[in-house]
Amino acid sequence: MIQINLLGVAPAPSKMPSGGGPPASIVTQVVVFLGALIICFGIVGVLYKVWDSEHDRLAGEQKKEKIRQADLAAVKAQNAQYQQHLQDLETRINTIQTLQASRVGPVELMSSLGNVVNQTTDIYLYTMAPAADRLTFKGESGSVDSMARFLASLKKSGSFNDVQLEQFFEDDQHDHLTYKFAVSCQFISPTAASAAGGGGGATAGPGGPGRGPSGGPGGMPGVPAQVQQNLKRAM
Repeated sequence: MIQINLLGVAPAPSKMPSGGGPPASIVTQVVVFLGALIICFGIVGVLYKVWDSEHDRLAGEQKKEKIRQADLAAVKAQNAQYQQHLQDLETRINTIQTLQASRVGPVELMSSLGNVVNQTTDIYLYTMAPAADRLTFKGESGSVDSMARFLASLKKSGSFNDVQLEQFFEDDQHDHLTYKFAVSCQFISPTAASAAGGGGGATAGPGGPGRGPSGGPGGMPGVPAQVQQNLKRAM
């Protein structure tokens, strides 16, 4: 049916929207928001993957460093053992070289020293060690007289030259008074002395065999004066 508007006035617009969806601007905003959200999640995911990979790499390197540290500790311990073994070998080599340089056999040295010790009493030797071309004896005596007799026997034996009393002090541990000493000297092999046509005793220096310039027992640094006097009287 055809309706004709005789009044000449346009009809009022309808309040109902002609379309069925929301305005285009709202849809665009939603799409942009969702796209930005997806991009953000993507960036976070990529960063997480990168950081996780870096963490795994650092953890692997840390594990390798710990293994390497353990290996180095084992090598260090083994090196310390080698150094100790080398030091022992050097000590033995020095002893052998000292004996060879003096044309000394262990049997001759021990025999000569045994004869000297047998001539004294109350003397106990702890150690004997080479020092350059000399020998150093460490031990203890029960009295000053026994110490003096030991020094005199060394000098008169003809096998020991330049006898020097390096150290002499009292030791009253365990309520028992003893005297600790350290004596250095040069050993003359009887075989070498016979081959050289010597056969004499020790070489005499100023003030007598093995004595210092003052005529007393040579080389007694740190020995009390009273003890030195007792040694001089006993010798």
